[in-house]
Amino acid sequence: MSWVHIARKDFADAGRSMMLWALTGLLILAVAGISVIPYLLASDGTTPGFEDGVGFLFSPIGLLIPIIGLVVGYQAIVSERESGSIRFLLGLPNTRRDVVLGKVIGRTGVVAIPTVIGFLVGAAVIVALYEGFAVVDYLGLLAFSLLMGLVYVAIAVGISASVSSRAKALAATLGFFVLFDFLWEFVAMAIYWTVEGSLPGFDGLPAWYLFIVRLSPGQSLSAISLTLIDFVGAEDIDLTAAGRVAGEVPFYLENWFAWVIVTLWIVVPLGIGYVRFKNAVLS
Repeated sequence: MSWVHIARKDFADAGRSMMLWALTGLLILAVAGISVIPYLLASDGTTPGFEDGVGFLFSPIGLLIPIIGLVVGYQAIVSERESGSIRFLLGLPNTRRDVVLGKVIGRTGVVAIPTVIGFLVGAAVIVALYEGFAVVDYLGLLAFSLLMGLVYVAIAVGISASVSSRAKALAATLGFFVLFDFLWEFVAMAIYWTVEGSLPGFDGLPAWYLFIVRLSPGQSLSAISLTLIDFVGAEDIDLTAAGRVAGEVPFYLENWFAWVIVTLWIVVPLGIGYVRFKNAVLS
């Protein structure tokens, strides 16, 4: 299995370049440091509960992991093309499919290992400072973070496989992040305005509008988080909850269908990237 060797090499290269260690330090500081904040803000002398620490941690992690995934993945293949090392990589018994698969698995490992270490240190902090520790919910948040890492690494590697220069990969990755993680809801609102002639409210909304909003990887991942994590305030995370739709809830707005959307966000960018990389003339 040639892709296994490529994944191992990619992971080892990250360790030698200090990327792995830098990400580990960053995620330890992020998970442990952010989870301390509710404890420091408590002013009534009572010890905050587990939900306070984890609930405060959710949103920053939901922003940080996607950024890390995109940064780790966007140079995965295009840097090999620019340096010329891609010819050596393909000179071994490796196919271009092996390169794409090996790169996405190796880069996912580069994100996953520091994430696990950061959560282990964060668990020690939460146990020490907060009342109670819900192991299942904490593992659910870890699983959610790992899934986020996989999704955004896959998107970035797909972009990296699709273009011929690092500048193009950076521009496409940045454009993707801005569009789908910051502007997507405004895009959906613009479509709603065009169709309905007004801005959407909070509830009583047509299913098609809520579905467009959920097509963002961040929104579909938020819906998935509700199936993995059960803590106070979690129900407020999903801004496209079924309670906002007018009439009966269609199947594509149920939380389980978000898994389908997320799977497509993994498979489709990699598929497009592989096809473009397969047909590319390597100079």
